[in-house]
Amino acid sequence: MGDIMNIKEMNELGKKIQNMMGLKYPAVAVKLVKSEDEIPEGYEKLDGELRHCEMIQKARKENKKFYATIDNHLCKGGAYAMGLLQNPPEPLATGKLYKKLGNFSTDEAAMKTYEAIPKVKEPMYASVYAPLGDADFIPDSVVFLVEPKFGLRLAQGLLYKEGGRFQADFAGIQSLCADAVAAVKLRGVPNATLGCNGSRKYAKVADEEMIFAVPPEDLSKIAEAFDFFKTVWTCGSDNK
Repeated sequence: MGDIMNIKEMNELGKKIQNMMGLKYPAVAVKLVKSEDEIPEGYEKLDGELRHCEMIQKARKENKKFYATIDNHLCKGGAYAMGLLQNPPEPLATGKLYKKLGNFSTDEAAMKTYEAIPKVKEPMYASVYAPLGDADFIPDSVVFLVEPKFGLRLAQGLLYKEGGRFQADFAGIQSLCADAVAAVKLRGVPNATLGCNGSRKYAKVADEEMIFAVPPEDLSKIAEAFDFFKTVWTCGSDNK
């Protein structure tokens, strides 16, 4: 896993980054598993139904560690994007559902957008969640919900060592599922997204928050950069 040597080191990096940015809530580790055997020991199945974005908030704000199978996923769009739902009904599979929800002017516009959204094609058994600092597994994606000024610091941290440009890819739908988990798992690179109607309504993503997701191996890059940044400015400061 790149610069991450073990789970303990990942936990420490997660706590360090949270403390350096002064975040109230931790980032969330998310992993998609193919079988029950891959679920970490001691993790209990979610009781009832929630949307994936709500599950992120449950792990983040309630400090919960758990897993969810398809029957727990209330939002089938999110479940489909992450490989938990196979053979969805036509309106979801084509994206026409989002025309009906008011996101697009035509079925064609909805389908064009939906075809470009990252989706995990391989069947998955469950999604697993934990606060990053307490996770017992190496995740597919580490999901931060932050104010834009902290998103700035995360992007700067990723570019500190090698430079370049940060590329964000989103469409205003399926933000915490397709953008923050599927895209990072499939591409192995960070992504940022501004949320979607569902995540802001049901998961209560705040008006002032955005989503920033990174592969776990990038945590060491961010922490190293923050160690330098603190010598020249406060990581969460508006001064730079």
